[in-house]
Amino acid sequence: MKLDLNLNIEQKQELVMTTQLQMSIEILQYSSLELKDYIDEEMKENPLLEMLESQKDMNYRESTFNAVQKKDIEYENFVAYQPDFCEHLENQLFEVLSDSEIDLGKFIVGSLNESGELTTDLEIIADLFQPEGFDKEKIEEVYEKIKKLDINYDSSFASCTAEYIDPDLIIKKEDGEFYIEEKNTSYPTVTISSYYYNLLKNQDDDQISDYLKEKYQAAVWLIKSIEQRRQTIKKIAEAILKKQIDFFENGLKHLKILTMEEVAEEIEMHESTVSRATTAKYLQTPHGVFSLKFFFNSGINGVSSVSIKAMLSEEIAAEDKADPFSDSKLAKIFVEKYGLDISRRTVAKYRKALGIKSSRQRKKK
Repeated sequence: MKLDLNLNIEQKQELVMTTQLQMSIEILQYSSLELKDYIDEEMKENPLLEMLESQKDMNYRESTFNAVQKKDIEYENFVAYQPDFCEHLENQLFEVLSDSEIDLGKFIVGSLNESGELTTDLEIIADLFQPEGFDKEKIEEVYEKIKKLDINYDSSFASCTAEYIDPDLIIKKEDGEFYIEEKNTSYPTVTISSYYYNLLKNQDDDQISDYLKEKYQAAVWLIKSIEQRRQTIKKIAEAILKKQIDFFENGLKHLKILTMEEVAEEIEMHESTVSRATTAKYLQTPHGVFSLKFFFNSGINGVSSVSIKAMLSEEIAAEDKADPFSDSKLAKIFVEKYGLDISRRTVAKYRKALGIKSSRQRKKK
């Protein structure tokens, strides 16, 4: 009987540990917004969790500001609403896309220039939407469906309203040195409630004591998991900063080939941990906001694919529109100007990935 009791206790402990480890993995993968929602739900269910006093004040100011905004919006109801061009296209997406493709479709619409061409690399979009199960081929398929709509800019509409990604980390420069600043204002900082902790310590009722112990352990694990997530993301960002310093100094054309395996070795973590920690996390740089996954890329002859695409875009932007460069000519330019021996077929592959038309289609009379 005693053996059975010990076995049941061990099995229960293993189940708790498995659940907690699974929670830690999920927290690592969460975006800041998902983490905020998760923390909000946990705080509703766990009395041992409470927000830091400083953040309570910040949330009050935020809610007051939002209330003022809502009040202001009421006055806008008296003005006829005119959708911008992106909204005009988004309203038509349901004609060509399934429900599961709509969010991806909206992102693609927001990435189109006035000629209806994608301004965001398909591979970057694939990185962003990989958690939703979209690979590069599927994204190309959705883009082709959208092109069935009239995606050329209509001047009767206002320009698209820009949507901004809230970064998790910011690259800053001081006294000639780059450093990383964390930006954790997207989700609340939680701590253990002193009231309920004291209640636990002085509890005589076994049932209440067991309940509070369970909630206390869950709260401690959550706080540790959030801190571990923070440290892991920062370590990865620091490794990226170290290995991609030329990019931060000089821009896209200087992005180096980098693998998750290299970063995993640098920070002494498993590659799968790096993959999870870089999902839906963003870094603000002097050259824009990028997904952390953006910095991991392949390439040719030691030059990253992103750098090659940046060079390709630059050459095509500067070409004579009456006599645009063919893919063969561009391959020759890469050899002569950049010392990169790439084939015409590779140039065509990168050009298509950028959403740039062939020389015949680009030619203007």
